[in-house]
Amino acid sequence: MTIDDETMREIRRTVGADWQAGRHEPRDPEAALITPSLDEIAAAPGATQTQFRVTYERVGRHGGRGGRPAPAPLTVWAIGADGLAEHVLKDVRPYLASRDVEVAVDLEGMRGFIFAGLNNGGSFTVEQLAVAEGGATA
Repeated sequence: MTIDDETMREIRRTVGADWQAGRHEPRDPEAALITPSLDEIAAAPGATQTQFRVTYERVGRHGGRGGRPAPAPLTVWAIGADGLAEHVLKDVRPYLASRDVEVAVDLEGMRGFIFAGLNNGGSFTVEQLAVAEGGATA
């Protein structure tokens, strides 16, 4: 299945013609300082935060296939697999034409998968870089 011209026009109209420009370049080190969202922290007060590096193997039809480079690795702080999956979903959204996207993270296997509808939307590996121990709350 290929993306038709109308879908590509819609993508360009929504996110701009250069929607992938710079996505393969190393990320700014300041981007790694992003902490879990307030909703994530509120759902798990005092939880342990972990810094992860996500290295994409393939994302959608454009990242890591046909000689094209995969997106640059993502370094982010998250609370658990669900929090990490949310960060990955935001990061890979521009690569996927499908609006029905889910991300699954297996922290035991240190792997993750991207599902775009009924199709395989990609995969990635996960590294744990640092841990910030949560404190007990009263």
